[in-house]
Amino acid sequence: MVAADRGDERFVGRHMSDALDRLIEIVTLDDLGHDRFRGAGSNHDGVDATFGGHFLAQAVAAAQATVHPEQRIHSLHGYFLRAGRPGLPYDITVERRRDGRTFSTRRVTTAQDPDRYQFEMLASFAHPEQGPVSSPEPPPGFADLPTPESLPSHPELMASLDPLPLPEEWALRDYGLDLRTIAAPWAPDGPSSEGGIQLWAKAAAQLPGDESLHAALLAYQSDESLADNIAIPWGATWGSPDVVFVSLDHAMWFHRPVDLNQWHFIDQRPVTVGQGRGLATAAVWTSEGELVATFTQEALLRLGESFKGGAHG
Repeated sequence: MVAADRGDERFVGRHMSDALDRLIEIVTLDDLGHDRFRGAGSNHDGVDATFGGHFLAQAVAAAQATVHPEQRIHSLHGYFLRAGRPGLPYDITVERRRDGRTFSTRRVTTAQDPDRYQFEMLASFAHPEQGPVSSPEPPPGFADLPTPESLPSHPELMASLDPLPLPEEWALRDYGLDLRTIAAPWAPDGPSSEGGIQLWAKAAAQLPGDESLHAALLAYQSDESLADNIAIPWGATWGSPDVVFVSLDHAMWFHRPVDLNQWHFIDQRPVTVGQGRGLATAAVWTSEGELVATFTQEALLRLGESFKGGAHG
């Protein structure tokens, strides 16, 4: 999304929450011309840095603004290079690596200072095609999941915990997406049977039917708790004392259009931990059991002396 869209009546609807409006502002970029954009800086991320989803969402929005309107993102691979400084805007540059009849490729860099990048991403876009369709069966127990409406919102769940498992600014905030946690270290029943985090997610209010906006917002959410999965065996989170936890890279595949006006089940799980790094993955399902996206992330994980007793579970 670019700044020219801000006056569109779809974005100022009275049914949108203030938090969702702020989230849309993050992915609504100023077009500086020549495939250069400026995006809002981050605030209230719980640490003196920038939430990785902020980089992902803005990069997706910038790249999408440079391809044919009918093309949609189908994959991205991004690297978190440096921590961002909160409150300062980001300059985002898109390089047009390829424009074909079906596929287009874009390289995106994000920086607050010239030639000192915080984030870099390569993304591919495609025109929709007709062809064979196949989707895996949803995970075991999908039909018996609790409904989103039966679960507390993320801020409500966090407010019920003492102590908070995450920094207060992050744990108690409403950032425009309605998250309903099913399984997690901070949920009543703990992590899932796969040792991971499961939740329902949708927009906190009605979004316009713009597929590129929904894709950017899912990219934002995809970094919300994915790396936490690798620390579960040690009873840690990225906010735990005596822990160094930094996202390194992120990959994402969009298999089908995403509609965040509807509930989606996000099934996250750890894959492996070793050599000071951990890998986690997630699958995104509609409430009808159709797989719409997959994402994976590797993170740096260093545990201090208080965790030397090893993993538990």
